[in-house]
Amino acid sequence: MKKLSERGGGGSRRDRASVRPVTLSIQELAAGGSGIARTEQGEVVFVPGTASGDVVEADVDRSVRPARGKVLRVLTPGPGRVEPLCAFVTSCGGCDWMHLSAATQQEAHAVLVQRAIRRTTSDVALPPLRVHPAPQPFGYRTRARLLAKASRGGSRRGSGRGVHGTSGIGVGYRASGTHALVPVDRCLVLTPSLDALLSELPDLLVGATGEGDVLIAAGAGGRPVVELAWRGELAPSTWQQLDQRVAQGTWAGARVALEGVNRPASFGDPRPVIQGADGAPLLLSAGGFGQPSEEGASVLARRVHELVWLDAPSRPLHLLELFAGSGTLSVLLARGPNAADAADGEASLASFVAIEQGAEAAACLRENLAARGLSGKVVVADADATPIPPRVDVVVLDPPRGGASGAAAALAASSARVVVYVSCNPATLARDLALLTASGLMITHLEAVELFPQTSHVEVIVRLARRPARAAALS
Repeated sequence: MKKLSERGGGGSRRDRASVRPVTLSIQELAAGGSGIARTEQGEVVFVPGTASGDVVEADVDRSVRPARGKVLRVLTPGPGRVEPLCAFVTSCGGCDWMHLSAATQQEAHAVLVQRAIRRTTSDVALPPLRVHPAPQPFGYRTRARLLAKASRGGSRRGSGRGVHGTSGIGVGYRASGTHALVPVDRCLVLTPSLDALLSELPDLLVGATGEGDVLIAAGAGGRPVVELAWRGELAPSTWQQLDQRVAQGTWAGARVALEGVNRPASFGDPRPVIQGADGAPLLLSAGGFGQPSEEGASVLARRVHELVWLDAPSRPLHLLELFAGSGTLSVLLARGPNAADAADGEASLASFVAIEQGAEAAACLRENLAARGLSGKVVVADADATPIPPRVDVVVLDPPRGGASGAAAALAASSARVVVYVSCNPATLARDLALLTASGLMITHLEAVELFPQTSHVEVIVRLARRPARAAALS
């Protein structure tokens, strides 16, 4: 029988020593990653780090609602449980589903997506859900956000990798549901070049005091870029090392934002660069949003492009993209249809407009389009408050986790023929779909893209098409 430590989430407010362990059977997985069990009295308990079919011995905390369980032992493993490969899996808050097989993760994601959408669109016919598997389950992340803390200025001691070689300095991830630091010296989901950074960062912070977020990503030429947002003081040696690493070409760039200082300090070019879906380099804004996987982002962008031009009419179309970011989707959308998408060459692109609120991301988007010789208008504005012009035929939107309630209302009132909605949060997606489907848009395609292997997160693509006026009147 295997003993597990708690995977964060739900600290107790009572004396755990007085609680007797409870045997729980995990019935299903919930949004957020926890397993769901019910006690003999019918009480619902959320248990992190479990799999459907697990029978576990758990310490149940009833001071929170819903009750939370801490796994003490796995008595009987469920059919989808596997042995996690990472030594930090029970403490780090990152890979909350590494104890599940790849097939089990995909099946669970599909259920969670369909369940969320069904809650708000119970009277709407849903198409079968298509799942796009992850290109690779490990070593896929080309960016990550870390937490670093330095106490007493830190010092070098001995040798070794990561936190084990530097006293008073910790670099790693946050524990699940908390701001507590979990120092790590290896991360199996990072690309090898970024994983190697975990051994460099503690030495970089020798002499510092305070804490900060560290965004690491792949930059120009595949070399790392580092974004440091620090709350405290940095030693002169930190600035010297940043300058040296960039000057020597070890890193492509770095940027430091100190609390209380208006303008960050930059070394080289701190902007991440990945291979776009068209095979050309794609520039991302420093410290801004980007998909975690280069290959996964390409799968996503290609499929969105295909869905935009599916059943396109034989005339030039006006295309609007909301929440465009640095152009992960835009560099394909601005090209118009592929030869196979255009019906005998008749379908074409009349205009392309991209809306993005972040000025740095919008600048990268313009640069990405220009580098490819593509035309299109990039507007810096709040996409969730942007009116939909009457002539727009197709709208693509990829909002943050909070969704796009404002954009959904505008789309519902518009005459857009097709909407392709990309979401990383099934709950807010479902909320917005309820408004869109009530306006006469039908869901024609529902797809999940495995962009976040080993986690409970999933990317979703939904294509909606406007019902013809006659069909709408008869329904």
